[in-house]
Amino acid sequence: MFKFAVLFCLVGLSLSSKKIKALKADLAAMKADYDKVVEDTNGSMEELETAIADLVKAVNDMKAEQAQRDINNQWQALHMAAAAACRGSTPQGGKGPWSNSVIPKENGVKCIDQCKRNADRTVCKAEVSLTGYPGKATSYTQKVGHFYNYECDGGWNTDINHNEVAADEAAITKSDVTAYYRFCCCAKP
Repeated sequence: MFKFAVLFCLVGLSLSSKKIKALKADLAAMKADYDKVVEDTNGSMEELETAIADLVKAVNDMKAEQAQRDINNQWQALHMAAAAACRGSTPQGGKGPWSNSVIPKENGVKCIDQCKRNADRTVCKAEVSLTGYPGKATSYTQKVGHFYNYECDGGWNTDINHNEVAADEAAITKSDVTAYYRFCCCAKP
């Protein structure tokens, strides 16, 4: 019986040794698989972080581009209003097969002199100053803008905040400042 017990122990140790080796091999394989998952996850996390950073940058770039488009559209709307104001300030409008021009008024310079600087539209027809308010009108008595008509030889309002060229690009978006931007209405002789 003692021999049987010893043999049983030796077989058990042998089996245990094989089991331990198999377990060690399994553990090594599991560790390798774990390391691979960790490595893949780290790579994926870095790729994910890069993708997120790129996406955030793209969204911020789109917001900046849209903000610039909004500013450009506001300036264009003002220029169109200035053209309409010039047309309304010029009794005969202008004659001939060509257009008239609207140019931003420079502080301290009379429109009569400023129009003369143009290559082809050298005759001043009027000076206008106008402002408008953001948002849609909600009543038929709501003031949506203001204007002034001036003669061509006056210096008139010289407030720098009313000078489009000297103003900050985003100045048109500021609703807390009422800026009457000034324009010269110039025509061909």
